[in-house]
Amino acid sequence: MDFSIVITTHNRNIDLAECLNSIIKQTFVPSEIIIIDNSPVNEAKKAAISFKAPAESVGAKLIYIGNSKENSLTAARNLGIIKSSGEIVLFLDDDVVLDRNYLKQIAATYDSYPDAVGVQGYYRIGKISSLGNWLKKIFFLYHYEKNYCRILRSVSATYPYNLKQIIPCQWLSGANHSWKREAVDIIYDEKLKKYSEGEDLDFSYRLYKKYPGRLYITPFAKLEHKASVAGRAVGREPIFMNEVYGMYLFFKLFGYDKLGLMIFAWSRIGKIMFAFSEAVADFSAARIGQIILIMRACLFSMRHIGRIREGDVDFFNRRL
Repeated sequence: MDFSIVITTHNRNIDLAECLNSIIKQTFVPSEIIIIDNSPVNEAKKAAISFKAPAESVGAKLIYIGNSKENSLTAARNLGIIKSSGEIVLFLDDDVVLDRNYLKQIAATYDSYPDAVGVQGYYRIGKISSLGNWLKKIFFLYHYEKNYCRILRSVSATYPYNLKQIIPCQWLSGANHSWKREAVDIIYDEKLKKYSEGEDLDFSYRLYKKYPGRLYITPFAKLEHKASVAGRAVGREPIFMNEVYGMYLFFKLFGYDKLGLMIFAWSRIGKIMFAFSEAVADFSAARIGQIILIMRACLFSMRHIGRIREGDVDFFNRRL
């Protein structure tokens, strides 16, 4: 089975090098590794070049592409689809580290489930607070479920904990997700700019609706997702992006559904309550500032709900 790995990177040279090192040590070698560099001054080029010879020595062609179009995760991934040639296209975040048998187990899942159009591996989960997880479930926020990996109408998701077997799922994590080429006629939504909050839910849920029951997660393809803070935006921008893009994706994926809209609004109340609880536990000006930003972002989205419902997010993107 012929694999193309596509990695979009932005100002994470050290993380990228660690990711590439884990790829060239795989027991199953990809045919090509494509690096799409969203860094403003091609920060990843040096790291990519340093791995070119080691990759080729194990039989993997390494291709470096500076993304001149725009700093956008969705645009970069669409470019990766165009430039790749493998039967399987595997997207990785630049801050993941793969276990040695990761690719071998992804390929084995496609072999065992011939109907599969998408497969993801399983990243390690730390200790889970039972109370916190239960409260997030009540508010339809991201939480963990036994043997479930599904999309919520709050435009959030659930992820399986302590997974022991391959199961079907409704979404694949942006950190690691692979697709059969026949399935990627659906492209990433380039209305989602920069790090494109929610792009993985949108892309994979549209594929899930087209190919129900044909997306899988395997616990045998293990990886670490470091969630590196390098190159990550902080403050106002990600908070507003989460709300505007979240509302946009709600209408795009679920349409105008009164019950769904109530669930979406309820989840925002939960988000604010969690921010308050964090401020009580660790009082600081930054915590208070975060609460204010979340509330302002929710009000901003509600004020523009008509435009967002029609699929217009350009008014917001111009502010980024």
